[in-house]
Amino acid sequence: MWSFPEPGYEQVLLASWTSGTSVQVASSDLPDPWLNALHRLGRDLHVRHYAGTIDRIDWVAQYDALNGGVMLLSSVTAAGRGPDGFGMSGGVPQFDDDEETILACIADLVQDQVARSHVAWPWRDGGGFMSAELHEGRAVWTDNGRRIAIGTLSSK
Repeated sequence: MWSFPEPGYEQVLLASWTSGTSVQVASSDLPDPWLNALHRLGRDLHVRHYAGTIDRIDWVAQYDALNGGVMLLSSVTAAGRGPDGFGMSGGVPQFDDDEETILACIADLVQDQVARSHVAWPWRDGGGFMSAELHEGRAVWTDNGRRIAIGTLSSK
């Protein structure tokens, strides 16, 4: 479990998303492009559910004054379960990045956290995410050589 803020970092954002209220910003010391990107993502957030429904997504951002980076973390809460805990993706946008760059980093983070919550991306039996591929005209999930049909594609 993360403690906020981490030593050497300043907490600069607390926000959440629910399907009923979209994005709610509890506190922010980030410039407008950050908030615009977060609200755009929240407005357009449509998650295909395979194993449950997402009740809430939380974000915390921490600023590293040494390199100008903003470490964004997110936690997904699925219906009937507690929060899955905060995690992050590979991207660490800069405090003064443009809205599109920030939006791409937030979307990447949310995609990863939703997958880690086992709600919207199939999870392998042995851990990790399944991958999608086309096999003999059928869309399938692959899990270490095992194929599970997603659907059939036709060439109409």
